[in-house]
Amino acid sequence: MSAEVDRGNLRSRIGMGDVLVVMVGRVGEAALVTGECEGWNIARTVGRVSLAEAAPVNPEWLATWLNSSYARQWCLSRAKATTLQVTLNLAALRELPVPVPPLPQAREFLRLMAVMEEKAQVDADIVRTVPAVADAWFRAETAGGWLPTSRFGELVRIGGGSRMRPHPEGAQPGPAGYAGPSVPVVAPADILQSELAHLARTGTEQEAAADVPLCPPGSLLVAVREDGVRVVVNDVAVALGRGVLVLEPESEDDRYWLLHAIRCHAADLASTAQGAGGREISHRAFAAAAVPWPPVDVRARFAEVAGRLHRRARTAAEEVGTLAALREVLLDEFLAGGSRTSRGSSPAHGPSVRGEGVQESLFGMR
Repeated sequence: MSAEVDRGNLRSRIGMGDVLVVMVGRVGEAALVTGECEGWNIARTVGRVSLAEAAPVNPEWLATWLNSSYARQWCLSRAKATTLQVTLNLAALRELPVPVPPLPQAREFLRLMAVMEEKAQVDADIVRTVPAVADAWFRAETAGGWLPTSRFGELVRIGGGSRMRPHPEGAQPGPAGYAGPSVPVVAPADILQSELAHLARTGTEQEAAADVPLCPPGSLLVAVREDGVRVVVNDVAVALGRGVLVLEPESEDDRYWLLHAIRCHAADLASTAQGAGGREISHRAFAAAAVPWPPVDVRARFAEVAGRLHRRARTAAEEVGTLAALREVLLDEFLAGGSRTSRGSSPAHGPSVRGEGVQESLFGMR
């Protein structure tokens, strides 16, 4: 954003203690503004909540409540679906009930949440950093350009997805009379938005009908965006959406080598893109692209190191998920005053406010 645009939109500047809320896409997701972000300007897809001095809750509690499954589901249920993404308007957000716990107990609970958040942040950093460490190892192995090269098409079987992604509100039905198990559907967005190099789940599923070709676990799934291609390894069988390319390596050693070859040559491989905005990958061009291809012992040595790193990243990702689930349980217990409430039901909490104490809530301007 230019300084001129920023000066013209002073009302959308944020300050320490503001709570920012996603209004488009991942509606209801919230973050507390810290000192390092003070004075920044927010986009139209973000709402800002500034609490009045007399508000019965503090910003930390409000952000914690907004990020709970209860509040997120509440926001999602009141969001409006469009052809692109779901959108939550400010009028609906103002109606969100907010529990008001006693301040001393809330402070103790938030202190516990902060400790868990620090641990989750460490794990999240591991998830982001580990693939980069393996990338560095790959570059060290290929430094100097001494390795022979082969073409992707000579090394792996390459295919592509052609199915439309099911609507998030329901699975895409199979043939008439079919009632088979469901499988995840991988769209380019699942690959492009994945921080982990392994993909275990997606946002939608569909029936695994006989006419749905499935991609086996351990394949390399590739998608493209402006700055290059992105690649993940699928942990479970998946159906491929349109715009996704699949590579099926013959061995785990080959898989790790090709995974990091694609990651380290992402910008160069973007030339294989085609279609409107370069959002689809040309099978033929990708198959013809060259990749460093060392002897078997070099690939095996690299796979041993990379495998250990990726296993650590996956453990950290599982810990992030466990901590998120634990936060929900603890919030459930806290709002119930120590008695467990059933998952999926509204927590038995005390008084609540519905938009009270909110001084200002507005969309940011670009």
